[in-house]
Amino acid sequence: MEVLWLAALAIGPGLVLVHFHWARDREREPLRNLLAYLGLGAASVVPAAFAEAATNRACVALAQGLGTPLALLLHAFLGVALVEEVCKRMLLHTRAHADRHINEPFDWLVYAVTVSLGFATVENLLYVYQHGTATGLVRAVTAVPAHAFFGTIMGWRLARAAERSGADARRERLWAWLEPTLWHGAYDLPLFASRVAQPGLFLTLFPLVLLCLWRVSVRRVETLALAQQHTRPPLLALEALALRARARRRGAAG
Repeated sequence: MEVLWLAALAIGPGLVLVHFHWARDREREPLRNLLAYLGLGAASVVPAAFAEAATNRACVALAQGLGTPLALLLHAFLGVALVEEVCKRMLLHTRAHADRHINEPFDWLVYAVTVSLGFATVENLLYVYQHGTATGLVRAVTAVPAHAFFGTIMGWRLARAAERSGADARRERLWAWLEPTLWHGAYDLPLFASRVAQPGLFLTLFPLVLLCLWRVSVRRVETLALAQQHTRPPLLALEALALRARARRRGAAG
């Protein structure tokens, strides 16, 4: 029973956030296609794990030569953030470059978030089974949403690239690598610092970074939806019923 509870706790948050982005798409993507991108995100954990193992050894050596603060900075931004975002982006493009279902810019956001949450779900399973329920509850409101935000930022940049050409498109595709990496590094740095007796940095910066990530992601989605005149469909069946009831009341009042 405990195994099932931990599995639900680890997998549930990612699936809820995937559903949220999928359900808000004006032309909802096929579920089979969505599951394929979720699987690609999960698969991206493998190359990321090998690359991070190598960079972690390099950072240990750097800490002896350059000092712990600089080694932490390099580890957060290059050893973890860059590695994970590159792996997710590469796996995203293995399918997306020839995917006929990507027929509007908003689709890039949906699939980038899905890949990112596929990665986050596998990572979450490993952490939750290792550390238990408390870790799962904390990660459900921190690490898993953070990966969704990284995917949102990447997808927003790729959506802008899809609407542009030439140098403008190339610049947006470059920022689709860089911007999630910078945010990811800023998220990880206070966590890593807290492990080497810097709890003040964690308590000060970590909530601030997470709040800013949330705000930036919400604004990006709203901006993209507005630019496309993208009327968001109801998120749940109950919401659709409420909207229809409201429309009937307005009609009766008129």
